[in-house]
Amino acid sequence: MRPSINLSPSGALRQERRFQLISQNLSNVQTVGYKKDVPVFSTLFSQALEHSGGEKQEISVVSFQQGSIEKTGNGLDLAIEGEGFFKVMTPNGIRYTRAGHFKLDREQRLTHADGFPVLGRKGEIRLSGKEMVVEKDGTIKLDGGEADRIALVTFADPTRLRKEGNNLFVSEAPEGEKEVETASILQGYLEQSNVNSIEEMVKLIDALRTYESCLKVIQSRDELNGKVVNDLGRV
Repeated sequence: MRPSINLSPSGALRQERRFQLISQNLSNVQTVGYKKDVPVFSTLFSQALEHSGGEKQEISVVSFQQGSIEKTGNGLDLAIEGEGFFKVMTPNGIRYTRAGHFKLDREQRLTHADGFPVLGRKGEIRLSGKEMVVEKDGTIKLDGGEADRIALVTFADPTRLRKEGNNLFVSEAPEGEKEVETASILQGYLEQSNVNSIEEMVKLIDALRTYESCLKVIQSRDELNGKVVNDLGRV
């Protein structure tokens, strides 16, 4: 009976964590290149573990579904159409992102929104020319001459990518990095968040209702236990 007794409290806890993930997604509806988190809840352990009240921990995974691509007209805005990530160099090492809202720093380096240099095949990308054109394969041309090519990479197992904040990912298996062959880079465009606000609101309502149901079961069980204790006390 013990596992079934624990189901309602664990169910309420799961809905709390689900609520947190959904809220995080909704807060990033307007974040360029943001990838939503999807809760994945595991089942209870085997019968042996169930009798001890144990259960697996729920986890979340990142959905790398393509977000909508919108035209900005800004030559430093780049969007990836298809799979892949831009590489940026941070003080903690190489990180990966889909957010292509880039800018130039004082050294004329192409940088991430937070100032981290974007990497090309030759290293940091410097744009000293007057006219920059980025072709679909990532080739950068300055005043008509080829300057570099944006490093666009993907991973055989994207589940090994972990969010690190600032729309950046860190790879838990950097040896799995490989060059993208089929994706295209669009200059003057940005990939938007892949969060569907209506879909997330429906999930939010469902999570709240399920949470309330779990609380009612817990309350009913507590009331029943109270009656049992009181009745036994009269015997």
